[in-house]
Amino acid sequence: MHSKSNNKHNFLLFAFVCFSFFSAFSQIDSVQVFKEKISELRECPDFSENDFEYIDKLNQLSYYQRLIAQDSMLINSERALELSRKNNYSYGELEALANFAFFYLNDGPTDKTIEICLETIKNPDLKKYPKTEMKIYNLLGQAYFYNNDYPSTYTQFLHALAIAEKTNDQFHLFRMNMNLGTIFNRLENSDEALKYYAAAFEAVKKLNDPTKEAIMLSNMAYLNIELGNLEDAKTNLDAAFKVFEIHNNTTWLAWTYSTLAYYYLELKDYENAIINYQKSIDMHDGFNDVKTKADIKYGLARAYLGLNNLPEAEATILKGLALYESSNYEAGLEQAYRTLYEIKKEQGQVAESLNYLELTEKLSNDNYKKKNRRNLMMLNAKLNFDKETERLKAENEQALNEQRKYVKWSLAGLFTLMFIVFIILKANHREKILNKKLANQAEILNKNQESLTQINANQDRLFSIVGHDLRGPINSLNDILRLYLEDPEGKVYFEQFAPQLKEDLEQVQFTMDNLLHWGKTQMQGSTINVRSISVKYELDTILQLYRNEIKKKSIVINNQVAANHNVFADQQQFNIIFRNLINNAIKFTPNDGLITISTEIKDKNLVIQVTDTGVGMTEADIQKLFSNTENFSKYGTNLEKGTGLGLRLVKAMVIKNNGEIMVKSQPNQGSQFIVELPGDMV
Repeated sequence: MHSKSNNKHNFLLFAFVCFSFFSAFSQIDSVQVFKEKISELRECPDFSENDFEYIDKLNQLSYYQRLIAQDSMLINSERALELSRKNNYSYGELEALANFAFFYLNDGPTDKTIEICLETIKNPDLKKYPKTEMKIYNLLGQAYFYNNDYPSTYTQFLHALAIAEKTNDQFHLFRMNMNLGTIFNRLENSDEALKYYAAAFEAVKKLNDPTKEAIMLSNMAYLNIELGNLEDAKTNLDAAFKVFEIHNNTTWLAWTYSTLAYYYLELKDYENAIINYQKSIDMHDGFNDVKTKADIKYGLARAYLGLNNLPEAEATILKGLALYESSNYEAGLEQAYRTLYEIKKEQGQVAESLNYLELTEKLSNDNYKKKNRRNLMMLNAKLNFDKETERLKAENEQALNEQRKYVKWSLAGLFTLMFIVFIILKANHREKILNKKLANQAEILNKNQESLTQINANQDRLFSIVGHDLRGPINSLNDILRLYLEDPEGKVYFEQFAPQLKEDLEQVQFTMDNLLHWGKTQMQGSTINVRSISVKYELDTILQLYRNEIKKKSIVINNQVAANHNVFADQQQFNIIFRNLINNAIKFTPNDGLITISTEIKDKNLVIQVTDTGVGMTEADIQKLFSNTENFSKYGTNLEKGTGLGLRLVKAMVIKNNGEIMVKSQPNQGSQFIVELPGDMV
């Protein structure tokens, strides 16, 4: 009796709003802090309301009053706006307008929020304050979200994300990627949603803030419920609750309890669902969040309906219906009417049941049409954004080509001038020698040109990987070293981030090794040094290199390699082949998984198998693995990054060593990589 799709809509709207308002401190504590700071300012002998510091504190107090004291928030925002305009304080004015937008987003028509944000964006001073600018775009996107205008939501969030990327603001990179993931989740585009969630996960790691990581876990819990991964969802929820309780984060505790209730609804454990919905309601009593309260009432009514407690189900859904009507929330109205139809049908009240069914069907048809239009518009918005991105890329490439052309002509002119001077000075007595030298130089240049053409082709591929996968960790190392040297507290930051940097740099080293060896395989005339290799000894050494990763994910290694099995191969290339295969097996095997390594003799060859119990691959993915024209890379089970280069390198080296490689895999059933090399039978 539980409507999954409707609950999905509720949670996503609900989690989306929650994220906008999250804070590491309770609202009440923060309000008290800023009230005390304002009191201290007022007690100063030279206090003036025109002081910018006072205006800033007034804006901050207003922000933290948004969910618990809306009347006071409105008064303080109006005063901050008045004082800012009186004193030509643009930052104070922009922050006050952002608070007004917050107020109407929660307590009034969202059209008012849109109106305020659009006017604020026109202010030329806004670009001076990137954090405020991102806040405005984020609020504007949320307001469009409430109005079911997803293309506009997508556009505004992309604006905010672009600013965050430009300013390297890790918090807003986390926030906006999270919001974009929520949008695509709402549109049932799991691939795009996971892409943005992965980016949010990368950003939150750099923030080193347990509360924000718990927010990710809470949202991932819901996504896992939607995907049917209930065990993973429960694990996410338990971890999130632990953090929110330690930090007394009442806001996110309330929203996470509602997710836990949804988890129990999926299990048809209606009694536990009711208990957790009630906990969420109790915590929401202090918040002026009409839409979220309505959604919780709806979930609670579904639980009562599951227990066949029709009076409670009816009373609860009628309260939710009133809240939906007050906020003019059509999707909520549809699901409320459908629930009332089911209740009246169970009560045998046919006339009322049919009336509610008619209302449901009308809204359902309207919403279905709107959804189709919305999805088309969303696709169009994405295509327009991609087109604009390609246009800017083309313009940049054209500008770069123009610069290259000017440099080439300048160099050509310079060399021509030098050549003419040289000819004039030496023509009379060294003409024959010069002609011979010029002929030799021309031949050398032709050969060099051919080499450079090949080098440039390889260089382009290398740069795309280096620029994408190696720059980030190196920049992070540079930043933390600068803090270490320049900031008195830099040593503390260094010690906090050192473990993550170590992991990043180890990945950089591994990637560099692959790049260097891949480059060697591309060189003409590269040779290999074939010798007899003890397979067990070499694989034991490789497994020892990955002992930390194996231990971290609690993976069991089942090493069945016989001690007397040897192969003829280049030792260095053998190590690179199986470092990549074992690294991939670890990356795509979940916690507590199993990796089996075995060997068997086949004619005069030795077959080495690396088998995991990981996420597996589709047939289409397998076709892309060794492609030289298509880069294929996926995140690991803990969002580990890859370059898509390793398996191409593996195949190239297996072939160079007179071997073959095959892959067997099915989604969610693991993968098996089979390498066959010439054996050295003892």
